[in-house]
Amino acid sequence: MEDTRVLMVVREPEARSAYEEVLDRIGVSYQTAGDFNEVLRMTVESPYNGLLVDILTLVRCSKEEKSIAYDCINFYPTLRIKWDPRLQSVTLGPQENSPAAADTDAALTRFVKDRCGTFSARCLRRFARKDSYLSLLLSARDGLPGALTVKTFTVNISQGGAFVHTTHSFTKADRVWLSFPDLTGEPDIEAGVCWSIPWGGCRSIPGIGVMFDQGLSSRQVEWLKQVAPN
Repeated sequence: MEDTRVLMVVREPEARSAYEEVLDRIGVSYQTAGDFNEVLRMTVESPYNGLLVDILTLVRCSKEEKSIAYDCINFYPTLRIKWDPRLQSVTLGPQENSPAAADTDAALTRFVKDRCGTFSARCLRRFARKDSYLSLLLSARDGLPGALTVKTFTVNISQGGAFVHTTHSFTKADRVWLSFPDLTGEPDIEAGVCWSIPWGGCRSIPGIGVMFDQGLSSRQVEWLKQVAPN
């Protein structure tokens, strides 16, 4: 597993030491970030095969960091892990637990070999996000009468995508169309849903992270450069 590079994000020193002890014991090549801003910097600069996420670090991160976190989680093979200071043990997140995952060392080894090892190491290429509340019409145009169209706004935006507030249910790979008042006369911007935060799912703004499709008009490209400069 020496050729597989895993990035671990964990804030608390005690948890970090516990995770590092396990990873050293099973022979995993890894690097560690203290927060998701550091994860962004590291994944843009260097390629990785997978991501280990401390659950408490994810839960406690800021709104801005959550956007980065969900981008990374949906880009890389990811395993959520948890340090229990009372039991002095490392366990997997609730969604990862199964009879086969009862042995944490074995589960981590399988994750690195089977999921990270088959995922080519790559960098997270992305544009810088800017917090910006831009009005838009969000549509799910599927050709059916009464297709969803709602008035809403961006929470942040980049030249490559945006986080759009919505309480409607979307899933990864859904197609959506965005119409901005500033781009009157232009066709709607088509985008793919990369991740979503459901209403009431956590203490964060509900919405969807979308990636703009290729083929934007020159006016749309120039407008995005103005509202979200790198």
